[in-house]
Amino acid sequence: MKIKFVVLSTSQFGINIANAILDSGHEISAIISMPKSSLPNNSTNIKQYATQKNISFHEFLDINSPNSIKILRQIDPDYIFVSWPKIIGKEVLDIPRNFCIGSHPTALPFNRGRHPLHWIIDLGINETKLSFFELDEGIDTGNIILQYPIQIANDDTITDVNSKVNLAAYESTKILCLKLILEPSYSKEKQNHELANYWRMRTPHDVTLDLRMSAASITKLVQSFMLPYPCANLIFNKHIIKIKKVTVIKTEKSSEDLQRIEPGRIISVDSSKITAKAGDKLIELLSIGLLPKEMTTAKYIDPPSKYIMQYDLKFY
Repeated sequence: MKIKFVVLSTSQFGINIANAILDSGHEISAIISMPKSSLPNNSTNIKQYATQKNISFHEFLDINSPNSIKILRQIDPDYIFVSWPKIIGKEVLDIPRNFCIGSHPTALPFNRGRHPLHWIIDLGINETKLSFFELDEGIDTGNIILQYPIQIANDDTITDVNSKVNLAAYESTKILCLKLILEPSYSKEKQNHELANYWRMRTPHDVTLDLRMSAASITKLVQSFMLPYPCANLIFNKHIIKIKKVTVIKTEKSSEDLQRIEPGRIISVDSSKITAKAGDKLIELLSIGLLPKEMTTAKYIDPPSKYIMQYDLKFY
């Protein structure tokens, strides 16, 4: 028996789900993405994939619009697989013959909410789960269908973690397709909402470096927001410098000598590299572009609050 799916996605995650559905012998009646101007940072060319696979493709700015709902109803899918950066309304949730399948890369009910992969890296979490659930009108609140474990290494960047989640998407979707065939009304596990917590949306302030932080904290923050994301911010005078990599520097200085160097002290500056003292260690920060000329003669990088107040800096 073939299951008829629609896939909503803007990223490689959705392509891996689609590949797993097709490799499991099922049908994808349509793939839906967003217009290029509205795509998030980690988007990919969904249209090109749909064309290669000869799958009907649509772009919707608002998935809950009357036109979107009309097209989805005409397709009449058994399930809608949802990996979508905006809220799905009840009219869409009621379209499939069975239900909409949502996903979230945490061990629900824990760590619901915004920017989960960035928070996982920043908080130093070493194990998570890709959770599939029956999508409802809440935020990551639906009954659990399947959870697939993912290991996170200490040196994983956001690119590494995205790759692991995308691989998990393929493997776990194949498992899920088999379960849906064996049990079409597939039993689900209700989440314990009393255990749930929500992660807030990260802002530019969350990815702004303060050299009073430990080297480990700075490293995690930079790893969590590397390319293709906009990268961490280092503020110096009126400049917001984008940092794409951080390296802890080995030094022959004794721990006592190192401790006497205050955070923010600049050790050396190259065209795009800054070596400075973090809260506990020396670090090298690599910027995306050339550094400001006045940094070559500066002695310190002050805490960001000083520059923000002094120059009334705006991140947005």
